Amino acid sequence: MKILYFVRTLFFKYLEKFIACAAIMLIVVSLVQGISTLSFDGKSGSDSITASVSCTKPMKKSVKKSKSRNAAKGKKTLKERKKTVKIKKSKKKTKKKSVDRAKSKKKLNTYTKTSNNVVSRLNSAKLKPKEFLKGKDEKILKKHLNKIIDDDMSNYKKAKTCYDYLINNTHYSYGGWGNAIESVLEKGYGTCTEYSYVYMAMMKYLGFNAKTVDGSTAMAAGGYGYHMWTEVKLNGNTYVFDPQVEDDMTNGKINYYRFCKTYSEVPGSYIK
Repeated sequence: MKILYFVRTLFFKYLEKFIACAAIMLIVVSLVQGISTLSFDGKSGSDSITASVSCTKPMKKSVKKSKSRNAAKGKKTLKERKKTVKIKKSKKKTKKKSVDRAKSKKKLNTYTKTSNNVVSRLNSAKLKPKEFLKGKDEKILKKHLNKIIDDDMSNYKKAKTCYDYLINNTHYSYGGWGNAIESVLEKGYGTCTEYSYVYMAMMKYLGFNAKTVDGSTAMAAGGYGYHMWTEVKLNGNTYVFDPQVEDDMTNGKINYYRFCKTYSEVPGSYIK
């Protein structure tokens, strides 16, 4: 009984101390945990703050950079626009100049541009008179040319006047070969040979590049027969002048079917 009492006394005596120690330990532990928690939260908070600051600052810089880049791009675009405007203006000036040049060329080359017109074909030629006859033939030719031609006449008028003169004053007849100038101009007759030779001589004396050619021509009855006619070169192109065939085709009026025509304009009419 004494032993039990002694044990119980010890138990209760040290139990109070044990409880007190345990309470102290719990308080200490809780204090330690609280301190660690506080220190950890402080650290994490500071870290988050610094992190947010560090993140915010670069963003501001990038915004500034992007603004500066956009501004730079805008400036570059304006420069490019100015350059484009300058280029367009220069192109317009160049076009204007080319148009003006083209217009001036058209004014200078009126006859060349309208070469399909017989008047223009003849008037565009540069005349270089060539005297090749001698003695009596030359006197007869010059006498008749002086009678019908004036220096003030255009090339077209000169060529047409000689053409009309032969047709109106000559009829088709044999016997003039060997003396074509006198036969046609003085006596008023001849064949295709004399017609073409005299017209060629008149044109050469006026300054045209003319010659006679022979070959075949289409006959009214069909087929082809021997023939001679006159060719004149104007600005590198060859034209047919055939006063004898024109005379045959004339019925009170000269129609100029064979006056200053290209071979393509009288297809199938001649074979050289």
